[in-house]
Amino acid sequence: MNQGWNKNASLDPEVIKKSKEIKPIDIMVGVLCKNVEPTVLNVLNVINEGLYRYFPDYKKAIVISRAESTDNTDGAIRLFQPYNSIHKIVTKDMINEGKGAGVMTIFEIAHYAGAKCVVLMDGDLLSVKPGWIQTIASPIIYGRADLTVPYYIRHKYDGVITNNLVYPFTRALYGIDIRQPIAGEYAISKNLYELLRQHPLFPPDFGVDIFILTVAAAEGLYVKEGLFSLKIHESTTRYLEPEKFLIPMFRKVIGSMFELAKYYEDYWKSKPVLWHSKFYRECFSQKPIPVLIDIEKMKKTFKDEFLASKNTIKQFLPESIVKELEKIVSNGSSFDSDFWVEVVYNYASAWKNQKTESEKYLLIDTLKTLWIGRFVAYANEVEKMDMNDAERVIQKQAELFEEKFDYLRSIY
Repeated sequence: MNQGWNKNASLDPEVIKKSKEIKPIDIMVGVLCKNVEPTVLNVLNVINEGLYRYFPDYKKAIVISRAESTDNTDGAIRLFQPYNSIHKIVTKDMINEGKGAGVMTIFEIAHYAGAKCVVLMDGDLLSVKPGWIQTIASPIIYGRADLTVPYYIRHKYDGVITNNLVYPFTRALYGIDIRQPIAGEYAISKNLYELLRQHPLFPPDFGVDIFILTVAAAEGLYVKEGLFSLKIHESTTRYLEPEKFLIPMFRKVIGSMFELAKYYEDYWKSKPVLWHSKFYRECFSQKPIPVLIDIEKMKKTFKDEFLASKNTIKQFLPESIVKELEKIVSNGSSFDSDFWVEVVYNYASAWKNQKTESEKYLLIDTLKTLWIGRFVAYANEVEKMDMNDAERVIQKQAELFEEKFDYLRSIY
């Protein structure tokens, strides 16, 4: 549960020198690279084309931040040559920690280069198009937003951490209806990235996505959805091996989300309640790529992990909720949305009292078990639904998080 940035980390002096030499930059696209040998060259070429085509009169730069890779990502990056009008900086992540380390590296370069707009892109995207750069950056360039977040068209089983936890929690606490708060790609104003650089909770890992959105919302900056597309990225293929990818990501994202809720407690406790429309809009876009999940395996994982960690779970939840969980596990009763909200809010409240890293790890690890149980219930509920009906289930759940918001205030 690593929280906060290592203040001793710094850029290579040569990178600082080059960043200052290209100052001021209008649009900087930062690309995060770790084990992306098969995809990164295409991503860089598409970004290069997007910048050249849509922003001919702007000062432009592409920054490539490299984490330690086990494949030949570095070799693929060396093959990339941008147009003459586009500056290129390639550097290692300032520290070897995770995605947040790459983001901070890009922000530091943006700071020295005086970049007015920073776009963040993952190096494993398979569906990126040149027009993405224009669509996501334009609200920043025209002064209409400080942060643009994509709305990706995703399969009902994709976005497994977002749909049942990050989206409804963030919407309820910060009054911001951004459907995919940890989308992975962003466009960021200078005001926002300078604020993020100095923030005491800047996470060096997967928690950086929810950190960017939460800080923007809680600090009163303007956030909007600014890119609508199908998203295909290589990491989706790892859903069938959750221990390798999803579970580590879950720990980092939710740890950061709860720590930020603690940090911004005064803000969300005093904010007015914002009720969202109960009219559900229909999506009739292209169909998303199906995501394969192993429901029976997840159901078994939930049951086994709950029985093994029941005594630990009792530290974080009232006895009445634990008894209800025992019923769900023993006789297969439904782990419904209404009950799930109470579980999440009690865990968010319990986070405040966890002092050590090991205590926080235990809390997140047991919540992860219950989240698997809730996902199994959701997957069974939407099994025969199309994407719009499944989306209504997610929206109604988010409304319950809003309706029960006073419950969180009362126990926090």
